[in-house]
Amino acid sequence: MGKTHEWSPTSRGKALGLRATGTIPLREITNIIGIPKSTVDNINACGTGINKPRSGRPRRLSSRDIRQLVRYIKTNRCTRRVSLNQLKKLFHLDVHENTIKAALKEGRIHHRVACRRPFLNNHNKKRRLQFAREHKDWTMEDWARVMFSDEMAIKLFMERHTKDYVWRNEAEEFHPDCINYERRPKGMGLMFWGVFRKGKMGPGGFFHLEDGETIDSIIYRDQILLGPFKQFWEEAFEDFSEPIVMEDNAPVHKKVGIPARADLGMISLEWPRNSPDLNPIENIWSHMKEIIARDYSLVSSAEEMKRIVKNMWDNFRDGEWDKLIESVPARMAVVIAVKGGSTRY
Repeated sequence: MGKTHEWSPTSRGKALGLRATGTIPLREITNIIGIPKSTVDNINACGTGINKPRSGRPRRLSSRDIRQLVRYIKTNRCTRRVSLNQLKKLFHLDVHENTIKAALKEGRIHHRVACRRPFLNNHNKKRRLQFAREHKDWTMEDWARVMFSDEMAIKLFMERHTKDYVWRNEAEEFHPDCINYERRPKGMGLMFWGVFRKGKMGPGGFFHLEDGETIDSIIYRDQILLGPFKQFWEEAFEDFSEPIVMEDNAPVHKKVGIPARADLGMISLEWPRNSPDLNPIENIWSHMKEIIARDYSLVSSAEEMKRIVKNMWDNFRDGEWDKLIESVPARMAVVIAVKGGSTRY
């Protein structure tokens, strides 16, 4: 018959102590500690309160096997994305894939969704770090003056991103080998522009383009900068003496836009390239795209999609996204901590 109960070292120690007195009958010891007489005799014969080690089921993968698996997985970007079946074949393992997964977990390696971030070269990281250090002491009053603007690309039949998994430990979420780097795609589809600041949602709308026409700095200047953006900037003087304009380094914001801003007297932030994580409006774009992919992926009319997106933007309340701007000081601190690298924002 199999073992049904294993007594704790404390209970076994009590049995040994009572038996060692030589004056207490075995039946009374059994009544005191609740251990059967035969078991008390066995414990006494062993002479120790420590249970004997039991072999149990033998391990299918040794500690050395686990170290080899972990070392291989951490080799490069490709090995971070290897499948369990590939590992099984590469290492000639005669075990189930779940056994390999459990072994990797024992080695603190887990299967996690890879983060999507823009590619950052050394120059990008250096510029991001410099920008964060220059603005690390800005107060919330300073950031409240900034009008965060950007463009968002919308495509018909938009779908959610597929999930790519990588092998990593808990501290490697933003390890270069564990990130899926994204570059801005060409053929952007419908382009929506928007702007907001702390406590105030600004205007938002689509660019008006002729067939075959693409957005350049002239179109941006004429349709956005000297139109709704200028109006929102002028209204900000009711709350601030010097509102600040934030635009990223997209080519459409340069060329003719530079003298246009100078003529207006706009104060602009020199934003580092490939840094959507520092621009709070990017989080609004992600929220809107998630809704579009979830609820409107079957919309086939460009005009209908424009109406949906415009209504979505117009229905945001003033102050609804203030928490994003309030997170900017923390974003700067994180960029400094990771020396200009990718962040969780």
